[in-house]
Amino acid sequence: MTETEKSPVIFILHAYQPITQTKEVLERIIENCYKPFFEKLLENPSVKISLNIAGCLLEKLTMEYPELVKLIERAKDNNQIELMGSAFYHPILPLTRPEDQTYQIQKQNVAITGIFGTTPIAFFPPEFALNPENIPLIVDEGFRIIVSAANSLNLTYGGIYQLDDEREIFILKRNKTISNKISFDYYKRDAVKLEKEISQNHKLDKLPVVLAMDLETYGEHYSNYYQFFFEIAQKVSTITLSEFQINYNISTPVDFLYFTSWSTSDEDYQKRIHLPLWNHPDNSVHQLQLEHMKLLEKAKEEIENGVWMDEYQAAHYSCQFWWASGLTAELGFWSEELILVGLNFQRLVLDRMANELEEDFKQMILKESENIIHKIEQILSKVGK
Repeated sequence: MTETEKSPVIFILHAYQPITQTKEVLERIIENCYKPFFEKLLENPSVKISLNIAGCLLEKLTMEYPELVKLIERAKDNNQIELMGSAFYHPILPLTRPEDQTYQIQKQNVAITGIFGTTPIAFFPPEFALNPENIPLIVDEGFRIIVSAANSLNLTYGGIYQLDDEREIFILKRNKTISNKISFDYYKRDAVKLEKEISQNHKLDKLPVVLAMDLETYGEHYSNYYQFFFEIAQKVSTITLSEFQINYNISTPVDFLYFTSWSTSDEDYQKRIHLPLWNHPDNSVHQLQLEHMKLLEKAKEEIENGVWMDEYQAAHYSCQFWWASGLTAELGFWSEELILVGLNFQRLVLDRMANELEEDFKQMILKESENIIHKIEQILSKVGK
């Protein structure tokens, strides 16, 4: 098979570890996944990826594991990696206030520019959680492409989204079927089988197949799985998002953007459950977690800014809600420990903020915090029995 006969594929890989991740777990992921993946990428100079690495993880790697960042930088300099923008602490954007979205998006851009000397043009919404209200803020920061969930658009592939002021951005849909099959090892590492499905998909519309998944899939979720990535990457023609925009002219207008995430099913959407893993109306822990987060936002309204600002932003990280998602029907996987880690992080930030509040308001808001935490602890103790 010649290079021109190979199906074009956009591999979008997402690297993220929460601000509360332990050193032991992070170092295991580095050894199992990040380090061998980027070393292998440099050994395969024809392979290209579009990489979203959450700013909080990038900052940690830069400070404590600079040799790993150098591997990423070398691959970027070889035109093998195109870095994407996102939100620094991986918050769910639709659950975050506009000014906080802007803070996190700008902080991510500053980190990428400062470390790698490049300005991203493509945006990765954390968990692909996106609603129309988020779009203007993303456009304001200069992005030209957003990657979205498969059921975010009526269009089969993607199109031009126009704002009321006539500014535009291209929204590109993830191929959910093939992406998820890879993520859950459906192909059993059979690269020929996967390449055949990619080729069949490409023949339908003659456009690149858009595959997006966690980078941790390749080595942390499945041992040595990065070997499979490079087997398939050699059987296709990998291109970056900016190369896609240059080489493929798609002018189809987006008539409607659905408020979804990567995990929002069509049934969820019909029930108006837009963010089932982070804000499910039937999940009492989700609702209390979000109520507690609102206390931080109320405190911020009173004092606007302070030395606590970055910790306040970090407190919005998504994992604390995800770890409670299994409680929706009291089924599935959940973690009391990691729910409480997030809640305690929020409380520590609130304590710092409260020191700048007027005494009456301070006592009121801290009392509300204690009540919410107590309610969550009660629910977790009952479910855990």
